[in-house]
Amino acid sequence: MMTNVVATQALLANFDPMIRRAKQGRIIGFTSSVGASPRPFWGAYGSTKAAFDNLLETYAAEGERLSAARVAIIDPGATRTDMRARAYPGEDPSSVKAPEVVADRIVALLADDFETLHRERIDAPAD
Repeated sequence: MMTNVVATQALLANFDPMIRRAKQGRIIGFTSSVGASPRPFWGAYGSTKAAFDNLLETYAAEGERLSAARVAIIDPGATRTDMRARAYPGEDPSSVKAPEVVADRIVALLADDFETLHRERIDAPAD
């Protein structure tokens, strides 16, 4: 709750004036599919991601006509991270995409123009 909800709200509230004045302000948040599609054993985490998504969606709607800032909510999908390894201890790490795939897309979103609110899931690249 502290990381995904309380901290997100505090960051939005405190950085809002700067983000709205920026020529190309960007907020890029990381979500999870469990925020929109509940899954057994992921209730607490999924609930925080649902609240996180709501905060960012609301912020995007509030600022849509007031600034050039853009909000993107990204679901990185299965990615080779420490969190993933703890959640799926028997999974072969090479069967999920490398974090660099997600990083490349985030860097592109920092420069791309897109409508607020942008949502996407980052899938593994085709071989």
